[in-house]
Amino acid sequence: MTRSGEHLPRGFLGPVRAWGGLVPAAASALQLPRERSGLAGGLPPGGFDLVEVQALTESMGRIEDVLPRLAAALAAEGTLLLDVDNVQSPRMLRLCLEGRPGPFDPVGSTDDPSQCLPLRRVLAATAAAGLWIHDVLRVPANPGEPGARMAQALFAHGLLPLDWLGGAPPARFWLVARKQAPLAGSVLVAGGEVAARQQTVAVLRSFLPADWEVVVGEASRECAQWNRAVAAARGELVWFLRGGSRPTETAFAALASLAGIGAVAPGANGKRRCEGDVAGLMLPRLDVLLVGPLPEEIDNTPVALEEYGMRLDSKLPPLQLVDVDCDVPPIAAEAPATFAVETQALLQRWSAVNGRPAASAPAESAAIMAPPVPWHGRDPRISLCMITRDEQRFLGECLRRARPAVDEIVVVDTGSTDETIAIAESFGARVLREPWQDDFSAPRNTGLGAATGDWILVLDADEFLQPGACERIRDLVRRETVSGYHLRFRNVYGRGKTMGVMMVRLFRNLPGIAYQNVIHEQVTPSLQRLGGDLGLVLACTDVEVEHHGYTDELMQQRGKNERNERLFRKQLAQCPEDVYGHYKYGDFLRRLPGRAADARALLDRCLELILAGPPSLPRELPYAGEVAALCALEAARTGDNGRAREVIDLGLRRFLPTPNLHYLAASLALAEGRASDAILHFRRCLSYRGQTLVVPIQDGITGHVSLTGIAQAWILRGDVARAQRLLEQAIAIEPGYEVASLALSKCWLQRGDPARAIGVLTGFLAANPDSPAVCQQLTLVLHRLGHIAEARRMGEHAVRLLEARALDHEAAAMQRTLAAM
Repeated sequence: MTRSGEHLPRGFLGPVRAWGGLVPAAASALQLPRERSGLAGGLPPGGFDLVEVQALTESMGRIEDVLPRLAAALAAEGTLLLDVDNVQSPRMLRLCLEGRPGPFDPVGSTDDPSQCLPLRRVLAATAAAGLWIHDVLRVPANPGEPGARMAQALFAHGLLPLDWLGGAPPARFWLVARKQAPLAGSVLVAGGEVAARQQTVAVLRSFLPADWEVVVGEASRECAQWNRAVAAARGELVWFLRGGSRPTETAFAALASLAGIGAVAPGANGKRRCEGDVAGLMLPRLDVLLVGPLPEEIDNTPVALEEYGMRLDSKLPPLQLVDVDCDVPPIAAEAPATFAVETQALLQRWSAVNGRPAASAPAESAAIMAPPVPWHGRDPRISLCMITRDEQRFLGECLRRARPAVDEIVVVDTGSTDETIAIAESFGARVLREPWQDDFSAPRNTGLGAATGDWILVLDADEFLQPGACERIRDLVRRETVSGYHLRFRNVYGRGKTMGVMMVRLFRNLPGIAYQNVIHEQVTPSLQRLGGDLGLVLACTDVEVEHHGYTDELMQQRGKNERNERLFRKQLAQCPEDVYGHYKYGDFLRRLPGRAADARALLDRCLELILAGPPSLPRELPYAGEVAALCALEAARTGDNGRAREVIDLGLRRFLPTPNLHYLAASLALAEGRASDAILHFRRCLSYRGQTLVVPIQDGITGHVSLTGIAQAWILRGDVARAQRLLEQAIAIEPGYEVASLALSKCWLQRGDPARAIGVLTGFLAANPDSPAVCQQLTLVLHRLGHIAEARRMGEHAVRLLEARALDHEAAAMQRTLAAM
């Protein structure tokens, strides 16, 4: 159906005819042109009611630096208008494919031919400048541009042009921002009858904090109501609720504690309570602005909400579910006559996403026909292959959980003296005895040679399949075009689980398959070589495995550290230029006391080997970014921030970035007072939430740690209230995170409320009494308030804790502070 305004710029407030329709009446205005001269001499003095930037380009400088200057030029409540070329526009596609602009494409000024910027980056930089983004309008591409049919062709090549599914993406974006302080959050109420909306508003106002608002969308249809509410909302978070919902304070608190990281919704056991609906969803407002308005052109709201949900899923990190209920009423189709047609169009539009080939598959693979599978006409057989030595503590549980997934168990034992072999045989395992040869690949390959299954599952005795994994494995092995799967591993330490890594542990039993490396043995190179020749690809899966062998107690008990160093040396003696060996050995040594210099030498050499290889090597090695992160971290620990920044910049430019690399970039920026850069990189860390990568992620940096970092950046910018909200979210996620509690107590001190500062610190100590840093800070606060006796007692406790940790310098400093009281 063709609607009024279909080919006009459209935002959350609906269509506008032209740029001039966005320009408010202003007593004082500043208009900046495209050319570099726009900011060359600095901005004129004085607070402007309106600043127009008719083409935001980086000829003005980095947008992260330019936008704070533009914000400073605005008067309070002033408006900033930005015109930004879309980096995903048809014009940019032509430029990429043809190497030149089309004959009728704009090229910018002679002085500034490059104009396109990613919307995500512009939104983040505008918000970091302290501006509230009122609306983002999409300016449509010219009629006749390539659209959905071209997207289907790109999907067939493993690309993911999601913004092209409904036609050509916008040519540009118009942003309307204002100099207004944000609120913590906004509840958006839409849909339902007027009385139902009023009922929901009344419930909300009975428990919402003072820094949250309720916004009721004013329009005739539900999607339009949501959009108008988004445009009016001033909260950093938004919570979608349908009229008639009966939310609870418990549900609100649970969702709000996590939504600062990314989208959350009521649900449990992997299923949302309101599937295919935005109602109940809470997420950062910037994410909504990035995805764009809900589709008002679709007649039936259930179809429109399903469409929007798919857009959210495609652009944002995985949704996190919280086991609460908001009692959200369902929505019925308004136009039954067109419901089937619109549903079919939705399925057709998104069919390419569900059926696209794995991005890792080379284009040439599509032309190769995979050979007939050995299990034709029957279910594939699976062999569990393990190597063991004195594993009685964990082996029984490992086998109990894995037995339903496999048809055969092959155990290669390298010299057990406990009950390991008896336990394995009690589960029907075939046990092969082989002397230990200081080589993990040797017994692994013995097990592969003895396995008779069509597929191999490899586990260690301290690795446990999680619920649902066995059924999922049985299903995965039926796929005939896959050579192997990355499984998701999470390490279990004494204080809980950490985000783990992806490892190939389920793979086809191809002729000639073998492990390599004497330590940190790998089967992937063999699979890629053998499987690639057959047109088979590696894939990822959601099968999760818990690893229990990394506690300090077990590492020492098994003598793993001494053994591992011996094997690393053997590996590098055999392969002196082994990139992976240098990386893993350096990472291993940096965790051992007194070995930092050796670790730095190995990691620096690893980086040299990567850079000395072919130009494609840095991006072909998924761990190259982690090598750069570790090199930068070790340089920073020695005080060489210049070297650290050099390596970080190199890694971000040339390698596949990792969360740890972004976290180091953010931390270094914070230490150097570059608040905007810190916020940018901390937010990149948050975007990895819920993902499991082939490299380990430092615990917390995709959540509470980065939220705390963003808060510290806002403290640098002087926005203590905003920082305080983020710190409270971080503490709600991880109450034991010391840094967040220390920072929050300082916020209360800056706001002149020492009693609240003391409350934060004593609350933390009630659960974590052995924190010397919190004891030190509480000592100083008590002394400042004149509570000398209490300050002395707390300070003496801090000294004892510091001495127990051999922190003699800090203990001496605390003693001097006490002596001066």
